[in-house]
Amino acid sequence: YLKLRQLVDAGCVFVGHGLKKDFEMINMRVPPEQVLDTVELFWAPGKRRISLRFLAFHMCEIHMSNRLHDTHDSIEDARTALQIYDKYVELRAQGQAVLDAAIDELYRVGREMSWEVPDAPD
Repeated sequence: YLKLRQLVDAGCVFVGHGLKKDFEMINMRVPPEQVLDTVELFWAPGKRRISLRFLAFHMCEIHMSNRLHDTHDSIEDARTALQIYDKYVELRAQGQAVLDAAIDELYRVGREMSWEVPDAPD
């Protein structure tokens, strides 16, 4: 807890997926400007929030091995969230219209697939 508190106090920016819940679990307040949460970056107001697994699959063509076996690997989750954030930065650099179109497509495909990720190819 203390090491994390030091990072917050030093102004570090945290990139991840569902960080609000993580910080609430440890009862830590992190200024919003220090949190880049892929749950929020790819969320369309009034619509569902999208799982890390589906974002990874759709935005980065990543099949998360830990999610295929209903296990949790925080390192894989963190690396995947960073790749998703990089994709967000790439789309945002092309303009808000491109980002908005990508998010619209994400929701369209998600509804079409019932938000399920197919098994990884062998």
